[in-house]
Amino acid sequence: MTAPSTPGCDAAPPPVAAAGRCGAIGRALSYEWFALRSLRTPWVLCGSAVAAQVLVDLAVGRDGTSGLRQFAGGTVGVTLVGFVLLAAFGVNALGGEYRHRTLTRTVLTLGARRGILPAKAMLTGAVTASVATVMMLVNALSVPVLGKTSLPAAEAVAMGGAAVLYAVLCALVGLALAGVTRNSALSIALVILWPVLLENLLVLTTGFGRNLAPFGAAAAQARAGGGSGPQWLLVLPLAVLTTVLLTVAGVLFRRRDV
Repeated sequence: MTAPSTPGCDAAPPPVAAAGRCGAIGRALSYEWFALRSLRTPWVLCGSAVAAQVLVDLAVGRDGTSGLRQFAGGTVGVTLVGFVLLAAFGVNALGGEYRHRTLTRTVLTLGARRGILPAKAMLTGAVTASVATVMMLVNALSVPVLGKTSLPAAEAVAMGGAAVLYAVLCALVGLALAGVTRNSALSIALVILWPVLLENLLVLTTGFGRNLAPFGAAAAQARAGGGSGPQWLLVLPLAVLTTVLLTVAGVLFRRRDV
């Protein structure tokens, strides 16, 4: 993501002055946020994710089940539909710069690479968390409106938090894959096929435990309903995978030519 600079910390002063006044990550955050606001694609993806949640809530049956089960059914808006759009949002945060060849200008403007990928990861995580939270609020409101039943607040917050965490990790995996492959189309294909096809093939052909499959386990804990609530340890494989991919992407980003 890139855009023209504005005065203050968003401006493009000499690298040393910029780092001294705002810090490498702070300056990169200001730059990336200004760039994000000027682009259309990321906001189309975010808006489409919220629209998908509305459609899911209208399509999922709301009769004859408890409010918590209705809410759990609605979390497929994040775990099965929204994850594709939010992962694409993560891919676009870095892959878009490779595709449009604007990353060199970003590096030259900021004067140092060390803050760029952390800033993109922080901004991607924050925006994704906000969008996923809105999706879960829509899901929660649909229970009394469409399902005509009450929703236990504490259980809904725990389950919604698990779904938001899943969405954030998916977006960060997308960002990391874009950093590793430097190809938006390949990164989006990988982040979609991995949970839908590759993990299932691994489980079926090798007996690999489903609780160790990163995307499958994390999605399952986000959809846990019926009063059991999310099982937080199931998100650990996806968190580890995200950390490893971001680390590899960071090392490659610092060493490669842009």
